[in-house]
Amino acid sequence: MEASALNTLLARARFALVNPNWLLLAGSLLVLLAATTHLLLLPGREAAIAAGERRLAQLERNTRRLQIEHQSAPEQGRPQLLQRFPDESRLPGELGRLLNLAESGGLQFSAGEYRLVAGKEKLLDRYVVSLPVLGDYREIRQFLLTLRDEFPNLAIEDVSLRRDSIGAGEIEAQLRLVIFIRRAEVL
Repeated sequence: MEASALNTLLARARFALVNPNWLLLAGSLLVLLAATTHLLLLPGREAAIAAGERRLAQLERNTRRLQIEHQSAPEQGRPQLLQRFPDESRLPGELGRLLNLAESGGLQFSAGEYRLVAGKEKLLDRYVVSLPVLGDYREIRQFLLTLRDEFPNLAIEDVSLRRDSIGAGEIEAQLRLVIFIRRAEVL
């Protein structure tokens, strides 16, 4: 009796292996997947979300505190920053210094074009200087390097070089420089 029960049990097991119940297997797999997700993956994700929310709340508090401090504190850095730029009264001296630097570098210039362009933010104006110079390539390059060192608040906006022929030693250069000047009423 026991042998026939064992044979029957083995026959049913072989039949179940050959002809599986796909619905039962899929259901069991889904239950196993849901249990694994709920027990192993979700607690870690919930902890990460909670830590992110705490960090976000801390950043929001810090941002609000900094905004309040910024609104309550007077603008201290702005006057110091604007002091670096020459004011309108020093502009002729700055231009004279620029032209003396060109002459001492061996450059020749005939006439320049100067124009004042008002700034949109009403802090700084732009004094645009178009300066045609004539000289050796090395002299022009050295002049531009010296300009960068001597005038940290000057922008070299455009440099156009032209040579009459390949063998010519002198180059005609058209330089467009911008001197930033602060308005007197800003400070």
